[in-house]
Amino acid sequence: MRLTPIPMPETAQDDSPALRFDVLLRGWLRIALVTLAALVAGGIWTHFLATPIYRTHVTLMLEPQEQRVIDLGRVLPGLGRDEQVLNTQVEVLRSRDLVGRLVERLDLVADPEFNLALRPPSPLSLRALAGRALALAGLAPEAETPAPSARTIRDATVTEVIRRLEIRTSDNSLILTVAIGTTAPDKSADIVNTLARMYVQDQISEKLAATDQATAWLTGRVVELKAAFEQADALARSAQAGAGLHSPDEVADLERRIEAQRQRLTTLTEPRARAALQQDIDALAGQIRLANADLVRLDQLKRDADTTGLLYENFLARLKETSVQDGAHQADARILSVAVVPLHPAFPKPLVILALCLLGGAALGVLWVLGREEWALKLRSPEEAERLTGLPVLATIPEAPTPGPAALAELAARGDTALSAAVQELRTAVQLSNLDHPPQVVMVTSSVADEGKTAQALMLAQAFAGWGKSVLLIEADIRDAGLRAAMRAPGQRGLLSVAAGLAAFDDVVYRHAGLPVDILFAEASVAQAADVLSTSKFAAFLGRMRERYDYIVIDTPPVLGAPDAPLVAARADAVIYLARWNRTLRRDLRRGLAVLARSGTVITGLALSRANPRKLRLHGAARS
Repeated sequence: MRLTPIPMPETAQDDSPALRFDVLLRGWLRIALVTLAALVAGGIWTHFLATPIYRTHVTLMLEPQEQRVIDLGRVLPGLGRDEQVLNTQVEVLRSRDLVGRLVERLDLVADPEFNLALRPPSPLSLRALAGRALALAGLAPEAETPAPSARTIRDATVTEVIRRLEIRTSDNSLILTVAIGTTAPDKSADIVNTLARMYVQDQISEKLAATDQATAWLTGRVVELKAAFEQADALARSAQAGAGLHSPDEVADLERRIEAQRQRLTTLTEPRARAALQQDIDALAGQIRLANADLVRLDQLKRDADTTGLLYENFLARLKETSVQDGAHQADARILSVAVVPLHPAFPKPLVILALCLLGGAALGVLWVLGREEWALKLRSPEEAERLTGLPVLATIPEAPTPGPAALAELAARGDTALSAAVQELRTAVQLSNLDHPPQVVMVTSSVADEGKTAQALMLAQAFAGWGKSVLLIEADIRDAGLRAAMRAPGQRGLLSVAAGLAAFDDVVYRHAGLPVDILFAEASVAQAADVLSTSKFAAFLGRMRERYDYIVIDTPPVLGAPDAPLVAARADAVIYLARWNRTLRRDLRRGLAVLARSGTVITGLALSRANPRKLRLHGAARS
């Protein structure tokens, strides 16, 4: 009958919410310390290190002038009401021209908050650190850059002000909000109020300038048209006076006279009379032709004069309208709410920052505890090991007060120590793991090195020998064959030579005068241990040792360091898997157990090695 449990899956209850809650309860002090540190850091930064920023805003309302005293739409078109107009006005408010005049009016070039050139260089800047590094290296520092020009400084200041400005539009309205944050409350209010007043005044100034331009142009046109009208009228009068005609009636009278002369001509027969009358008729016809030409030219000149006069009157009326409009200009925006001087800084907000520090510190503390539990925190109790692996913990073996062979001497001399009791508990647990066939070949392994595997194998072998049994300890870890040097044993031959048949067992086995245990040391070799341990020669050798010794304890390499452990485990009756107390990583323990599980190895149980008795008691008290 075997009492060895079946290994549970790797995810056995290790990630259960109850276990994680238990981990958080055990790590409450760390969580509290991290949270307190975050609160203290946040408070120090808020009250002593952070620069307070005072934010305020001014509200503008666009008012497109739909009704005017005089319609000057073609001269001064008004603003519309669509989204493009609002976005355009936003860009006008942050234009470099407007902000540049704001910088000049408030002399922001002399303010270090906006003129970065006035700020002292930070000792932690890259340039300062590079300069100190060059000085320490004995190299010449870089040549200082020339001082920036006044225009460059002004442009940089304007850019900084534009970067600080925040202009928002309200949905479904004509409201613009202009905000800024500075280190002085009065400065914040002055900047946005001045900018708003300049924006409104610019609208009026632009309209006045447009009106002046239109007035100047209309004035020039009126003067030109007046001169043209006077000239055309003078030409018409001169033409009328030169023609000697007062009206077209005189031309009609001449036409009647010539018609009468022609009728008279038909009645005359005497040639000389007819010739004289015909001459009169021709003379009258010439006069009529000249009179008609003069009348046509006179009519054209009068029409030109009338047209020029009409244009002159229209432009003169428009000039008077434009001149009257000078005093009726209104801005398309007005200040709806001026910026007030803020009483409290907008940044930092102590309550918000402390709340964030509280939450962030608690979250970091929780992450630290869970991360340390998962990746760095080691096994500290048998309960944790059993929950993690599903395997029983056979014993928790404390750290030996004195390392090396002295610990074995103390173990043999005193049977009432905690170390002696733990080793005896391990021996009993191994013996009871299979009541039908008590194990004879016991293998001791671990996940990684430096977990006390060799010392535990020695102490377990000595414990078996305490029953008056013959015991053989085999050191199968040829990669870390340090037992021979630790016990100052002579010789070079060992396990590989005996298993390969290159040396007799009795010539190689080591018997210490103070230990009732035979030891077969490992030996350095170019051959792979797995190639030897997997052969039938090693199986035959182990069979001979079963007939010769009551118990055989085999110290194998770590499971994650070499493939030897599964080969030896296949020939062992019991497998003890060591995990160093508060040192072995959980992931390493899982990986090592998984390697043995894939090879079909049934693990008898775990043993926590090199435990600190005082901390073990404190941990047990804390858990209880």
